[in-house]
Amino acid sequence: MIAGSLTQWPDERQFSHPVLRKALDYLAKTDFKKLEDGKYPIQDEDMYAVVMTISGKEASEQPAEKHETYFDIHLLLEGTEIIGWQLQDGSEAPSQGYDSEKDFALYAELGNESYLKLLPGMFVVLFPEDLHRPGLSESVPASIRKAVVKIRHALMKL
Repeated sequence: MIAGSLTQWPDERQFSHPVLRKALDYLAKTDFKKLEDGKYPIQDEDMYAVVMTISGKEASEQPAEKHETYFDIHLLLEGTEIIGWQLQDGSEAPSQGYDSEKDFALYAELGNESYLKLLPGMFVVLFPEDLHRPGLSESVPASIRKAVVKIRHALMKL
């Protein structure tokens, strides 16, 4: 997992993989206030953004997830979001097995979950080995608007 802020992106850009640069450049340059919720192509189905408005939940109401085909970059646009995170170590048992069409497995309980609080402009890059529980909020209900860029795993191979 990588966490950062778009305010620091111009200085940190030089240290990133070219594919992450393309995705984060898109996030930095896009005026999301002009976009409705929906799916926006960046590089066909290999890289695309999903803009969404969700209602924040408590951790007990939101399963953790894991992807195998896509990396995720979550950018918070409005509100406050808490994302649970745990590196997959093999001790976790999915509550719903991997669905290759939807690219996720779900997990109810994580033994060593940490939490990251995102404020508008902050992002987190989640790799396939990162179990994550997005969409959490400190007070329920709370409105969260975010953009998630999906990056096909094969693009990241050098």
